Amino acid sequence: MPANMPTTTLLFIGAALLALSPATRATLFYPTVQASLLEHILVDTHGAHASGFADAITPCTNYVSGSQNEGRETAAQWLRVAFHDFVTAHVDEGTGGIDASIGFETLREEDSGTAFNDSFSFFRPYVSSKVSMADLVALSVTMSVGSCGGPQIPVRGGRIDATEAGPFGVPAPDTDLPTTLQYFANSGFNQVDSIGLTACGHTMGSVHHGGFPTVVGPQAVANNNIAGGIHFDSTVAVFDPVVVTEYLNSTGQAGGPLVTSFNVSSRSDLRLYESDNNATMIELAQQGEGFLHTCSTLLQRMVETVPSNVVLSDVVSPIEIKPINASLDFDATGNLIFTGYIRVLSSVAANAPTSLSISTSESQSVPLTAESTLGTNVFGVTTFFPFNVSITGPNSFESFKIQCPGREKTFSVKSSAFVVPSLSSSTSEATTVTNFTVAVSSSAPSYIKRSSKRDSTPGITVQAPVGQMGTLGPAILTFSDVTVTNIGSKAGYELWFGSVNVGTNVTGAVSIAALDSDGNELDILFV
Repeated sequence: MPANMPTTTLLFIGAALLALSPATRATLFYPTVQASLLEHILVDTHGAHASGFADAITPCTNYVSGSQNEGRETAAQWLRVAFHDFVTAHVDEGTGGIDASIGFETLREEDSGTAFNDSFSFFRPYVSSKVSMADLVALSVTMSVGSCGGPQIPVRGGRIDATEAGPFGVPAPDTDLPTTLQYFANSGFNQVDSIGLTACGHTMGSVHHGGFPTVVGPQAVANNNIAGGIHFDSTVAVFDPVVVTEYLNSTGQAGGPLVTSFNVSSRSDLRLYESDNNATMIELAQQGEGFLHTCSTLLQRMVETVPSNVVLSDVVSPIEIKPINASLDFDATGNLIFTGYIRVLSSVAANAPTSLSISTSESQSVPLTAESTLGTNVFGVTTFFPFNVSITGPNSFESFKIQCPGREKTFSVKSSAFVVPSLSSSTSEATTVTNFTVAVSSSAPSYIKRSSKRDSTPGITVQAPVGQMGTLGPAILTFSDVTVTNIGSKAGYELWFGSVNVGTNVTGAVSIAALDSDGNELDILFV
């Protein structure tokens, strides 16, 4: 065994990955790796094994990036970031939309304010080889709206991060009406859509003197409002129709600073709302709570506006019975084991199961006991059941079944090759070094061998999110066809060791993928 061969599981990099032990994140993801990671952020919001993502917007008045006296609101910032990323799209040309190009554009006057760097700083540890910054920008809209009283906007993955700035084209407070409508038209939204999306986006948050002194005067600055924010409506942290009714009735905040600004040229919302004699705003007010459905439709269209080369995934929905960290591994005596957690989502705590069972294609049912602490989320509660099951050999383990009262689910398993969690880790001193061990079944079919080498070594790709110039959004650094060395065998598997010096400025979890001869992933581990 090489001298630098890891012998214990070490903590992974990045708060994005589920806080379960062992801390390396493996290996069987359902229904896909990307969907599983996004669903984790969407569902595991509070309590047991929370991702930490929703902490930024809990409560909805919270400002995660600085003092609460700033008068800023992270949930509203996330909406603004997504809008600015989206609105420079040119859908007829198939360019732009939600692609994280806004990270390269923060020095532009049209992107004034702290929201963009605040948000990207918070998002960046969650970026990995499977979850792009652009997907997190889109997901943040769902999280902020759904967590603050609004509807659940469907989530899809698959966005690709831009590598440079996009075109100009964000409406500013002093942008004239024809230009504003043209910017919206470029991104696929007509006049009615534009008014609706603006009203939806301005149901939370404020305009600040610190970023827009020509909109909000210095009198707004106070000891508990250092940035000098004036709200759009009287329910600043609630996603509701109040911004519409207060605008039409000239009550409360009367639509906010972009309607009432001392500077007439900065009343961009007023120009837009009045552009059809308030017909759209009156219609939105008459919808009552139906306003939320309209906003859900418009915001979904916004976050699903992507470059034409991007194919979005199926909708990522909450999963009722979900394996978490379901991993093949070796125990201290070299036996093959299957470990992890089963998460069960229930609508209310009273329906949460206290026990369930797991059985594999080669073993009898094993009862599992729930952890005492529940997770909570807008969908209900989650219960976690740890498991550790012995596996006699790689050839007979093809599936496992979870059974609990009134519910059961069977999951398939690929056991011919896996990245070994207890023998893989990343260490970071001057640089980040990722050491790993891959186990390949001694009787594995030829399709898992690396045909380009024409030998029995497995194909390995290591990927790491790293900082890049011009944006706080990470780039994905890829090491392909990584060299590995045979270090023996264990429990019917050949063991292959490899090490990659990823370099400096790693911002999140490093992924190690074992590939078949066609380059398809057989297994992936995040460390």
